[in-house]
Amino acid sequence: MNFEKIEANLNMNVEELSLRRLKEKYPSLMTADELLALPIPETDWIVPDLIPAGLSLIGGAPKVGKSYFILKLTKDILNDGGNIFYLAGEDSDGGLQFRLKQLGVSGNDLVHHRGREGQLVSQGHYLKTMDDILSMHRFDAVFLDNMQMVLPPKSKGKDDYAYYYEHLPQWAELAVKHKCAIVMVHHAKKADGRPDPNPLESILGSTAITGACDTIMVLQKSDDGQAYTLHVTGKFTPDKSWNMVKKNGLFEIDEHAIDAARKRNKAQDAIYNLIKENAGIKQFEIAKKLNKQTSNVSRDVKKLLKTGHLLGSPSDGYTIAKTP
Repeated sequence: MNFEKIEANLNMNVEELSLRRLKEKYPSLMTADELLALPIPETDWIVPDLIPAGLSLIGGAPKVGKSYFILKLTKDILNDGGNIFYLAGEDSDGGLQFRLKQLGVSGNDLVHHRGREGQLVSQGHYLKTMDDILSMHRFDAVFLDNMQMVLPPKSKGKDDYAYYYEHLPQWAELAVKHKCAIVMVHHAKKADGRPDPNPLESILGSTAITGACDTIMVLQKSDDGQAYTLHVTGKFTPDKSWNMVKKNGLFEIDEHAIDAARKRNKAQDAIYNLIKENAGIKQFEIAKKLNKQTSNVSRDVKKLLKTGHLLGSPSDGYTIAKTP
């Protein structure tokens, strides 16, 4: 008789039994193999590659255009056959009507409440009210402008991190429960005109805000004040920065922000386009063709290399790279 095999089987049975008892007491526990075997559906995008079902945040300085950006997203979702609830907490009937007419937004698929005409509910009761609304009627997206209006007042002595991590996950759970996108609007620090290396740090409050949300979007004026930039990051969305343009009052995503910045710099754009047409061209050849000093070309080429537009070296020549 193989006693070692019997002993191994007994130990395995003991482990299986203890694991079974553990999971009976705590039903939410799951092994890695059980999780891997689950049929997980693909990400449900309310706005493709930008807003998934779940909790999202739109941040931006006062008057930067967050409300117009919401209406741009609203129009996109409506055009795609979606339903929207919009809490326009800082709008009046006249103000919102003007924007809807200006942007050509209409229909019964958009339901909204204007905060200046009266409160939907008292502060701190919005979570329960939205749960009730979403239980009564299907909405693909819920826009809440703004976040501070729908959260309960912060108790005295409670720090920001604990406050936001207590309340925001409840909204994320509500979005999961009703399979919709809940998008909150929040204020960010006013930019000082310089490029922001980390736009997320401009959001007022605590890191708990960005930690609790599935997607973060920060709308900023570009560093030269000529355009707008939308910085996007999230659990399902890769980090990107998009150039935004305003056409007839409506924001549109134009192209990648670093491409737009390059085009606004005529010297860099001329070098980029020359290299695009002449792959492998060397630095001295660029200076000769553009009739520029080598030192100036060298400076601009270094900037294009740093932003990821170019590949190569002065001796080997340059080629363009795909936009990161």
